[in-house]
Amino acid sequence: MKRGPLLLYCLIPLMACKTGPSPSEPPATAPLARPLASPAASTPASTASPTRLGAPLTAPEVTLADIAKNPASFAGRAFTTRGVVTAVCQEMGCWMEMKDSGSGAHLRMHGHSFFVPKNASGRTARVEATLVPDGAPKACGGEEACAGTGLAQLQLDATGVELD
Repeated sequence: MKRGPLLLYCLIPLMACKTGPSPSEPPATAPLARPLASPAASTPASTASPTRLGAPLTAPEVTLADIAKNPASFAGRAFTTRGVVTAVCQEMGCWMEMKDSGSGAHLRMHGHSFFVPKNASGRTARVEATLVPDGAPKACGGEEACAGTGLAQLQLDATGVELD
């Protein structure tokens, strides 16, 4: 007797007992209708959720111009402000500069606890910060690393940042 047909009869039932659908077959529970696109895929980039860095922003919002007009009234208290990022530390992202329609600010990231992406220039930022007193030591190692553009009127210590 030939073993070929006998072996074939034994293997056919084993091949028929597969445990799941093949990659080309849809699962038995697949919906018949086309699935809806996810909200994130259909949302324009301008309304996408912001990039959040550091602590959440909870303080009241004020403009940089208001802070520059009377910095003493903001000493020792947290506030939220917004502006366009004009420069970022290209070494680590440990500082950034931003401006609004009337003023500019140099912001250091509080205690190097988080860093801003090096390509954040041009993005709108909301920042929770405190005013850095005049004469306070720089947050990063060398003067050249913290130099910035030198155009900022205010020095701020940021505890949280949201980039649009």
